[in-house]
Amino acid sequence: MKYYVEWAGATRVVEIRSGADGLVVVVDDVEHPVDVATVDGGELLNLIVDGESVTYAARFENGDAVLSFHDREVRVGIEDERTRMARLATGGGPKGKAKTDVKSVMPGVVKEVRVAEGESVSNGQPLLILEAMKMENEIRAPADGLVEKVHVAPGQAVDKGAPLVNLKPPEAG
Repeated sequence: MKYYVEWAGATRVVEIRSGADGLVVVVDDVEHPVDVATVDGGELLNLIVDGESVTYAARFENGDAVLSFHDREVRVGIEDERTRMARLATGGGPKGKAKTDVKSVMPGVVKEVRVAEGESVSNGQPLLILEAMKMENEIRAPADGLVEKVHVAPGQAVDKGAPLVNLKPPEAG
């Protein structure tokens, strides 16, 4: 089955196939050998693509995959080919963009907030600095948007999964 993945402002066509040597992921007609394993009691995934290793946690929210790396969270829109064909056949427009909730991927202390409510932000723009394990982690916007709500202030301790900033799509602003 084909999947249509919204990543970094582009739609990629992705297929997962079994190959002679294991799994193969085909992205825009380019094959990539992959290996996937669970780590840390199954809470994390380790993905090896073309010999490069990446460890992350994944969950699904509102039809998007939310990938949590050690210092950031990335929201990736995914639509399987059946859902996409049904949407297009019924005259559905582009897959709707919903509000984005930026959450803490680790416990820490907010060192600095770099945005304010009502401010426009660009994909990748720093929203705040979170200090965790004596390291400063820049939390960035996962998409273009408008800051709807800032839930934290400098000096505030946050738990993993705590809401940090809510963004709404620019066209909803």
